[in-house]
Amino acid sequence: MAQLSGCDEEIRQNFHKKGKMKKVIIYTCTGLIVVLSSIVVLKQKKSTPYVDNSEIHTIADSSDVKGMPVLKFAKTRYDFGSVRAKGAPIDVAFEFQNTGDVPLIIHKVDVSCGCMTVEFPKEPTSPRQKGIITVTVDTKGREGAFNKNLFVKSNATEDVILLRIVGQIK
Repeated sequence: MAQLSGCDEEIRQNFHKKGKMKKVIIYTCTGLIVVLSSIVVLKQKKSTPYVDNSEIHTIADSSDVKGMPVLKFAKTRYDFGSVRAKGAPIDVAFEFQNTGDVPLIIHKVDVSCGCMTVEFPKEPTSPRQKGIITVTVDTKGREGAFNKNLFVKSNATEDVILLRIVGQIK
């Protein structure tokens, strides 16, 4: 019987060793998953655009834009100040230039309010050529702070650019 209990003790010790080994393997795999997930998240954050209150900026290397149109606006924010409109429309012009190497195509301009109408070039804008996006703001029935956005969608390196019109209507 003594031999049996010695054998049982050996089996019990091997079982505990295997249990400890399983725990080590599980903890090691979990640690690897956490580290790899962190690396993926950090890589995604490095190429993400950041937004401030006035315009959208994209972190981009200038070598990435070769062979692409680049849409540059003279201003991305227009402040018409304080006006006594009494229903008179306000016209705003956003001047832009294609500073890229190939023609720029503006697909569409979305507005955040039905009080704005937009005209933009339907034909491609050649490299180094300038153009204008014209916005008419209908002030009828509007009073108070005015803060509206336009979203210019194109084939440029930044495929969507935010334009903003602000002011006070009295």
